[in-house]
Amino acid sequence: MTLHTKFTTLRAACAFAACLLTAPTVLAQPMLPGGPGADGHGVEQPDGRDDGPRGPLERGVPPFLRGLDLSEAQQDRVFAILHAEVPKQRELDKAERRAGEALRDLAHAPALDQTRAAASAQALGQAIADQEMLHLQTSAELMAVLTPPQRAQLDGPRNVGRNVGAKAARKAGKGGGK
Repeated sequence: MTLHTKFTTLRAACAFAACLLTAPTVLAQPMLPGGPGADGHGVEQPDGRDDGPRGPLERGVPPFLRGLDLSEAQQDRVFAILHAEVPKQRELDKAERRAGEALRDLAHAPALDQTRAAASAQALGQAIADQEMLHLQTSAELMAVLTPPQRAQLDGPRNVGRNVGAKAARKAGKGGGK
C-alpha cells in the first residue's frame, strides 16, 4: 500500500467515525417551532382528519372515532366495549395461529393427511371468519354509542371523497366523448 492510499483510507475512516458520532445528536434535536404539532395539532389529512398529538382518551380510540367530541359517558362506553373485545380477540388470534402452525406442519410432512389438512384449513378459515365477525360486532356497538349528528360527521368525509370521484368520472366521460 502506498502512503497516499493509507492517508486516503485513514481520512475516510475518520469521516465515517465522525458521522457515527454526530448522528445521535442530530436525531435528538427538538422539533422546530411552528412545525407539525406545535399548536397541539398535527398534519391535516386530505379527508380533514387531524393526524397529530392526541389526548389521553384518543390514544385508545379507533381511528374512525378520532376527532369526534364524545361525552364522558360515551368515552366510558367506548372504553368498556374495546376492553371487552380484547380477551375475545386474543383467543381468536391463538386459534388462527394454532391452525396456521398445523397447516405448516402438514406442508412439511412426508405424506399429506387429507383429513387433518381439511380440518386445519377449516379451523383457520373459521378463526378468520370469527375475527371478522367480532370486528363487525364491535364496530356496530361503537356506532350505537354515537348520536345521529356524530354518525353524520363520520359519514361526511367519506361521502365528500366519493362525490368528488363521481363528479370527476362524469366530467371525464363527457370530455372523452367530444
